Amino acid sequence: MRCDDIAIEFISTPFDMVSAKFLNDLMSVFKVSSSDITNRPFIETICEYGKPLLVSTGASNRDEVDDVLSWIDPTGVDVALMHCVLNYPTQYENANLNMIRGLKADFPNKTIGYSDHTLPEDMRVLEVATLLGAEILEKHFTHDKTLPGNDHYHAMDKDDLFVFIERMKQLVTVLGQGEKVSLSCEESARRNARRSLVITRDIEKGTTIRSEHLTWKRPASGISPRDIHRVIGRMTKRNLARDDILVWDMLK
Repeated sequence: MRCDDIAIEFISTPFDMVSAKFLNDLMSVFKVSSSDITNRPFIETICEYGKPLLVSTGASNRDEVDDVLSWIDPTGVDVALMHCVLNYPTQYENANLNMIRGLKADFPNKTIGYSDHTLPEDMRVLEVATLLGAEILEKHFTHDKTLPGNDHYHAMDKDDLFVFIERMKQLVTVLGQGEKVSLSCEESARRNARRSLVITRDIEKGTTIRSEHLTWKRPASGISPRDIHRVIGRMTKRNLARDDILVWDMLK
């Protein structure tokens, strides 16, 4: 099939038992549309194939999401919940992307995604959905938005897809890593923007350091102000002049 030729995964949404049986040999994942979220016999039948499910939650309430998970989870099938607004096209004021965060909070052990029906425009809606934690993004795609039917005029086309890919590349770059560490690009700032403990007046060798002997100034080439309590009470090894940057070798 064409998808194999271009190395993308084929997926289609079944709406009946015959379609599900036919598609089973062609797909590694099943999509359940929002319209079938309450269709228990259909969902339980799909679960028998043992493949992961993407379940759209459009037009549903929390109790209905709980119900569908109560049918799926006992089978051991993996399931991702897709925030979705079952309205074509979805206006921005109805998108309610914060429901992505709500689903993540309510179902922390599930993968949460977003099935989008807003008009493509600048594709920012998908970008925001990603920032809110959507790990799977679904968007209608068409080669011609003027075609008849309900699935083309609000779909993305190849030009929208290009914009989306470029924006997502920028987003991934800006997001970077999650662990809080000092970055290599900040090394100069660590040295030059931070402070060192500095002597406020001329003091003689053998003087016991008190708080009034100290202030803090740039650069960070001496003892850090974070260690001021390790410095106060120690004795100087030599004479020190005003504005000397304090280092450990100066102290006993």
